[in-house]
Amino acid sequence: MDMKTALFLTYQTARSAHYAGQQLTLPFLDRLATGRKRPLPEDFEAKRLQTLNALFDLLKEDSTRISAGVYPWEVLKPEGPGTHWGRFARILMDGWRISHRKEKKDAHDFDDEARVYLEEVPEYYRRNFHFQTGGYLTRQSARLYEHQVEILFAGGADAMRRLILPLMREKWPGDGEGLHFLEVAAGTGRLSRFVKLAYPKARVTVTDLSWPYLQEARSRLADLDRVEFMQAAAENLPFKDATYDAVYSCFLFHELPHAVRRQVVREGMRLLRPGGLYGLVDSLQKNDGEEFQWALEQFPTEFHEPFFKNYTSHPMEKLLEDAGLQGARCQRGFLAKGLVAEKP
Repeated sequence: MDMKTALFLTYQTARSAHYAGQQLTLPFLDRLATGRKRPLPEDFEAKRLQTLNALFDLLKEDSTRISAGVYPWEVLKPEGPGTHWGRFARILMDGWRISHRKEKKDAHDFDDEARVYLEEVPEYYRRNFHFQTGGYLTRQSARLYEHQVEILFAGGADAMRRLILPLMREKWPGDGEGLHFLEVAAGTGRLSRFVKLAYPKARVTVTDLSWPYLQEARSRLADLDRVEFMQAAAENLPFKDATYDAVYSCFLFHELPHAVRRQVVREGMRLLRPGGLYGLVDSLQKNDGEEFQWALEQFPTEFHEPFFKNYTSHPMEKLLEDAGLQGARCQRGFLAKGLVAEKP
């Protein structure tokens, strides 16, 4: 391993340990909130070691790609400590409410801010995914989301998001001049930040169904040029045919009913120019090997993910093929996979 890669990996490992430490506080908070200790999964220690090894492998691969210039080191740029710790304090306070919601299995608990948007979104979206406060329909939820996901994956979420970039780089090794990309269900826009850093001259359109999340994305990506924002559902996008060179998403498909998944892919196919790429980052599926089958079974029982089991049983590769996309290529890492296919 060269010195640059070692430095990037050292930083990423320390960052991962930091989020893993934050993760350890949540079971204690949960016990305080509910008055009971949740049982550990069977073979917990062996599974934890397996998970940590896979996470380290992902961080090592990610560091190697940064060192090789697949994407710039700025993808690792940290936020200020005041912002970070202030948000973590809010996550702890919110964790108390999440624990109570999980204990009651209440996935339809919305405050006045969220209720304003309920009638604007499809039925499948009207829920507290992960039991999080406000679902995806409040600005506070949007402010906490990325940090919460990093805690969930012990600092591995960003590296998983970047799994799609080497696949895009195989087709477009340059700076993105003349390319137009579309992210659907962008959330707070984290993946599009990485895409813009890798392709600084590309034009990127960022969409999301949630108005509060889209406004958070607008705020977080304000330092980047050639980025546009549009509120839209991934299955019904207000754009002309053959507009984009790439259409991509991150952690979207496991939160959709199967029929909507098909609609989303067909809509992306419609919007792609010939030769364009359809891409996604999402959870591993059953067809991705036996190593983490236990995690795929456990995840929807711990979090409110009503469509996850169906998602794991229907390979995304087949969904892309059924839509007419060709030459699917996959990059797996930790608990996720990046996948791209081309419009003929």
